[in-house]
Amino acid sequence: MDAFPDIRTAVADAEKIEALAGYLSIFTVPVLILFADGKEVLREARFVHIEEFRQRISKIHEGYIS
Repeated sequence: MDAFPDIRTAVADAEKIEALAGYLSIFTVPVLILFADGKEVLREARFVHIEEFRQRISKIHEGYIS
């Protein structure tokens, strides 16, 4: 995500890594999860509206860099 260069991203296939899906309680795909300081702070699943997700990330990001 170019707008948030200090946020690291990763992609995992929940069907191939079933233990991860279980650990994160992923019941549907796709799912986007944002962690901050090791805690889940945002989760969007199935129908993800990218612009809304970006706005939510922006608000959270501003709180952590302030």
